Amino acid sequence: MNRNRYSKPAKIILYVVFLTLAGCSHTNSLAVNTADEDIHNTADTDVILQIQPPDPVMVYYEGQVRHIFFHPLVAWPEIAFTGSMKEHMMEWFVTADEYKKILFELYMADYVLVHIDELYDVTYSDGVRTVTGKKALVPEGKKPIVLSIDDLSYHKYMKENGVVHRLVFDENGEIAAWTDNGNGGEISYDLDVVTVLEDFIRKHPDFSIRGARGIIALTGYEGVLGYNTHELDAPGYQEEVEKAIAVVNKLKELGWRFASHSWGHPNLPTVSMTRFMSDTNRWDIEVRPIVGDTNLFIYPFGARLETQENRHSVLRERDFYIFFGVGGGYGYSQFPGFININRRNIDGFYFREYRNRQYPEKLFDFEKVIDKESRGIR
Repeated sequence: MNRNRYSKPAKIILYVVFLTLAGCSHTNSLAVNTADEDIHNTADTDVILQIQPPDPVMVYYEGQVRHIFFHPLVAWPEIAFTGSMKEHMMEWFVTADEYKKILFELYMADYVLVHIDELYDVTYSDGVRTVTGKKALVPEGKKPIVLSIDDLSYHKYMKENGVVHRLVFDENGEIAAWTDNGNGGEISYDLDVVTVLEDFIRKHPDFSIRGARGIIALTGYEGVLGYNTHELDAPGYQEEVEKAIAVVNKLKELGWRFASHSWGHPNLPTVSMTRFMSDTNRWDIEVRPIVGDTNLFIYPFGARLETQENRHSVLRERDFYIFFGVGGGYGYSQFPGFININRRNIDGFYFREYRNRQYPEKLFDFEKVIDKESRGIR
């Protein structure tokens, strides 16, 4: 495999030994008298110099940028894949172990995470916005990829089917996942889509270019990030909002971006205009104050609105101009004032549809990734 020569740290260790002999007497011949000294009294100093490798050669990637997305991870497949929602969980989710293996496969295939913000330019002329796609700047030999996560609200059905319950701060102020185990809760770092990626980047910092992370797409109908920010009249509502904001701000510091995924996850092209407007307004009222302004809109079900100007213009007026559908996972379509990007869903459906196909653009080796035992695959 053609690995970038600067992708792993190099060390040059130089040992410099200084020999100091106490009680030395100098004669005319400059002889050193060591008779009364033990050689083990010499002062040996090991100096380790860590030489940092030069910065990699940065180039503009000439191919199309990959875009992939996940849902929250199945932490406990023995629950998710045996319960009443077994088929749904198997179809649209991956397990924590599968996710870890996918990240490693992408890393070994020379993919690197890039910020979505680096892939377009925005200009204004006489109040008219123009959005233009641009090439990704990556280390020579690497391939850019954008990662996003849909529905990271930890919905009730997810929590009942083997998914962690929310994102929290641990005792050190770092992001962790929390699950209500009936005994005060359980903290974890290796079962959630966010914390697993953070750990992977700590171990493989060259997987993230310029601090890139992923995009978190949020609905609002069951809160955000596991917090009850949708129960506006409930006791403790403001406290829930403040906790959610604190977690969002920490994620932003780490490099995560946020997107609207609508408020109630409807099929936007087919719902009534009344419901469309209500849904859009509720996201602005309940979710935007928590995540802040964003120009990213990820369509529920990948159902695009470009052919329905009366609806699409409403979203553009709210300053959304980077839209995401579902498709092959690369390339974008440019329109006056906005861009539409296709993403590839990585889930049980993708495993099932492409595992046995002669598909030239497979992102990873399915046989190395799929948890066959949990999925009942022989």
